[in-house]
Amino acid sequence: MTENLANLETAVEGFLAKGTIPTPESIRKLIHQFRVIDSCSVSDEEAEQLARKFEAQHGVTMTVGSVLVEKGYEPWLEAARPKITPYYWDRYKKLLTQKHYSGQVLAAMDSVTDRILGLLENPLKEGQWDRRGMVVGHVQSGKTANYTGLLCKAADAGYKIIIVIAGIHNNLRNQTQMRIDEGFVGRDSAKRATSRDNQIGVGLFDRAHQPWTFTTSTRDFNKIGANQVGGKLSDLSVPAVFVIKKNSSTLKNLLEWLHEHNAKGKTIDAPLLVIDDEADNASINIKHEDDEISRINGQIRDLLEMFDRSCYVGYTATPFASSIACRSSM
Repeated sequence: MTENLANLETAVEGFLAKGTIPTPESIRKLIHQFRVIDSCSVSDEEAEQLARKFEAQHGVTMTVGSVLVEKGYEPWLEAARPKITPYYWDRYKKLLTQKHYSGQVLAAMDSVTDRILGLLENPLKEGQWDRRGMVVGHVQSGKTANYTGLLCKAADAGYKIIIVIAGIHNNLRNQTQMRIDEGFVGRDSAKRATSRDNQIGVGLFDRAHQPWTFTTSTRDFNKIGANQVGGKLSDLSVPAVFVIKKNSSTLKNLLEWLHEHNAKGKTIDAPLLVIDDEADNASINIKHEDDEISRINGQIRDLLEMFDRSCYVGYTATPFASSIACRSSM
């Protein structure tokens, strides 16, 4: 962040904190008023990015929304809640409070992520199961913050393996890894785990149960890096998180590594949550014949089927449903 942009954010943030819930128009009006000051002068693009950041922080676009559920699903979260310690969620909520997210946004995010979590399967449920769904939200409505909150709550509930498929470009994957490092892992994944200055975000509040990370903010998944992390996934006492690019080669490497070091020709006995960011991009099965499956679509299906217990959640800003999430098109 440039010095001018930081100055502008500080100035506008002070005024927003004093007033009622802002509107998109009032946010942009304040930004425009302060931009005329030399020390707050920024480009139009930077001003719009800041406006969208304030929209997410102050709940301008965040609502609880509507839910569609297939018949026969049995709710589980309320019965399980007394036994769930919200360790990861509490750390994340403290971080968002520190970042000046309003009470309304935190309450809405708590409610929304609870509803999504409740629609996943109970990770402690025995036997084999898989569950798939989709979250549709407006662009710039705090989507990354939402699924970071969801994975925190999923880890609290008992999901052991969390794989975030974060776009088709390295820069988006790297940015997503940094957000998850800050909001869930609690340390800079690009630094050595034993480094004294690698604690960031939620790790500054509590680092007693930090998740394992098999990717870093500068490195996508590869077998050599994963082998250096070590540990069998089904034996970990804390969650393991992978943030991977939506790329056929990356998915191929991940599938091979899981087969070689964890599955051993069988399924993996650990509850898996896959979060597919931008699920309308590259995840969709674009083959026209009933017996054909697009490569990335098929690889994500193979990933889910490698685990005894798996859950897939696609996040998208468009209503173009993924054929992974929708069983009717499988």
